[in-house]
Amino acid sequence: YGLTFIALLAPGAAIAVNWALGNYQPRPVNAVIHETGLWAIRILFVSLAITPLRQMTGLSRLVAVRRMIGVTAFVYVLVHLLLYVLDESFHLQKVATEILVRYYLLIGFVALILLGVLAGTSTTKAIRNLGGAHWQNVHRLSYVAAVLAVAHHYMQSKVNVSEPVIMTGLLVWLFGYRVLASNRRGPPVSLVRLAILSVFAALLAALGEAAY
Repeated sequence: YGLTFIALLAPGAAIAVNWALGNYQPRPVNAVIHETGLWAIRILFVSLAITPLRQMTGLSRLVAVRRMIGVTAFVYVLVHLLLYVLDESFHLQKVATEILVRYYLLIGFVALILLGVLAGTSTTKAIRNLGGAHWQNVHRLSYVAAVLAVAHHYMQSKVNVSEPVIMTGLLVWLFGYRVLASNRRGPPVSLVRLAILSVFAALLAALGEAAY
């Protein structure tokens, strides 16, 4: 648990140190905005990968850190937004207008709201109040947030879309795994099916980048 916390804190600490050392010139705030956004998406994907990893390895203890990882993803994306507000000199009206008129900002803001809902309902009390089935339905929004986050990343990247393409492949794999796992009530998904799914997701991502 402690090691997971340190690992999640490490990217933010590295960003802060690089900022302090002046390694993000000539537009440090803008660079840090991008860095925190990237890590928010990466950490979100780690949280989505916990369930498949637990089912494939049998490491039930992974569930204990899933909540921490998901909440950390929300913290990074919240810092991402606050830094954008800082970059706009705290002109909140301008920030709100920009979010409404720029599609990629609106998509990112909706993803932030969804992650906020997920973070707010991740407590033990919220799970108890919602009930297991309802809580699971709410937390399926994490996949919606992931789709929006990748779309935001694509639109923000503009030229170099290598990382959002990789994330798209991972997202296809995660969706595919959920479909395969939902049709089974016994042992985990076979290695053959996982291999086929992995090849399919990789090819789809490669074709998508080639088309782009």
